[in-house]
Amino acid sequence: MSLALARKWRPKKFSELVGQDHVVRALTNALEQGRVHHAWLFTGTRGVGKTTLARIIAKALNCNAPKKSDPCGVCDSCVSIDRGRFVDVIELDAASNTQVDNMRDLLDTAAYKPTVGDYKIFIIDEVHMLSRSAFNAMLKTLEEPPEHVKFILATTDPQKVPVTVLSRCLQFNLKPIPVPIIEDQMKKILGEENIEFDSQGIELLSRYARGSLRDGLSLLDQSIAQGNGKVEEESVKSMLGVVDESLVQSLVEITLNQDADLLTQKINDIERMGASFAFVLDEMASLLQRLSLFSLTTQGLDERLIEGYQRLFDQTDDEHLQLLYQIVTIGKRDLLLAPDEKVGFTMTLLRMMAFLPDRGRDRKPQKNKEIANSIPTSKSPATQKVRTKVDTHAQVMIDLKTNADWKVFVSKKVPSGMAKMLAENSEFESFVEGVLRLSLDGDQKHLLVDRYKDKLRDLLREHIDAKCRLKIKVGAVSDTPLATEESEIKQRLDQTTRDLEEDPFVRSLKDDLGGKLVSESIRPNK
Repeated sequence: MSLALARKWRPKKFSELVGQDHVVRALTNALEQGRVHHAWLFTGTRGVGKTTLARIIAKALNCNAPKKSDPCGVCDSCVSIDRGRFVDVIELDAASNTQVDNMRDLLDTAAYKPTVGDYKIFIIDEVHMLSRSAFNAMLKTLEEPPEHVKFILATTDPQKVPVTVLSRCLQFNLKPIPVPIIEDQMKKILGEENIEFDSQGIELLSRYARGSLRDGLSLLDQSIAQGNGKVEEESVKSMLGVVDESLVQSLVEITLNQDADLLTQKINDIERMGASFAFVLDEMASLLQRLSLFSLTTQGLDERLIEGYQRLFDQTDDEHLQLLYQIVTIGKRDLLLAPDEKVGFTMTLLRMMAFLPDRGRDRKPQKNKEIANSIPTSKSPATQKVRTKVDTHAQVMIDLKTNADWKVFVSKKVPSGMAKMLAENSEFESFVEGVLRLSLDGDQKHLLVDRYKDKLRDLLREHIDAKCRLKIKVGAVSDTPLATEESEIKQRLDQTTRDLEEDPFVRSLKDDLGGKLVSESIRPNK
């Protein structure tokens, strides 16, 4: 019977460990220099390599033929430790051995020298589960252990470890492993195992691992069984209960259009697919984050997605996206409180439909139009006055003659989005006979897209000239609105830096305590 991939491909050397370079570097340097501490504490979420690192250190300290800091992996000591048969490496699962008696029995053996190796290693996993009496029993030995004893502690919850224990250990925080690293490791393992796979399926498994390589390899094992010896996107989606991004985009668009009938149909489709409603909410939150970023930059975005993102963004704005993101994340948090997941999911999307930007409040679901029309409406005089004032203000046309006028127009009348990016990177040339001519920075020529130009032209016709035409060419620019803004920010930053340098309190810190002003931490005054 074959081993699980997580066990078969468990790293046996420092060089095989992935995703924890900062910890590996510190440990290997310490081992090479002979600066070996008597106690380490590894913290981090499940499946990131805490006990794996502990075993590698145990092998490195007891290896018969170490290669610099790495254990050789083939000597009797290394093989015995890998198989769990090395008498001088004692592992204790604190989750099932919480009592003080278990700790005293363990510590009684610390006084005796190693039987086979150079060091006696105590590896205590999930150390935060120990009772307070057990912690107290180990404090003295942990503070002043015999020279031949090393402690390696591991925990997923360091807040529950007493500070008296923390202060006696070198603490290393193991980070969640990034998706690209998990993806590369899976591809490497599948290549060695001669198993067919597609990149989309591996990417999905890597994201669903949530930073835990062990969880990812367990899912990989499951997907191989699901796909009858192959890892394919469709079988992975079926196994995980996930949905396509197109469906997630359509759900967001449905809420923006307030189409209750289509919303109900889509929710029923998700239920029939057996997809996880919690996962759909996660994907919606990710999409809303990408839409918010899309309003500022398209850097790193797949060109195939731009059109769909633009269609969604045209129906909303930055503030509304922030509100929708909060609704989705809170809805995911409260999903367990709902009568069932479908009810909680449905209410979350109905809440998204209830909060629309001002320009969309007059839109009602199609099925409720007759009811809405039958209800008399009344507006207070104050409301009528405010709306009249806004409408009158919108009809005032701006005079556009110089580049300075163009900068004012961009800052005050062009809202955030791709049209604003196009305007900010363009320099005014002329506005003659209803034709506005601009020069666009050559480095930003990718912004010269018809839909961005059309949106900017509509704003010009609203505030400048109802028949305005827009001509943009790519060329050299020197005084764009963006360049002016960056220059002003730099001036404010320089002034703020000078003010801090001349501040008496800051100068006293530098002179008396040898302090240093970190320029990267300075923010300009508004």
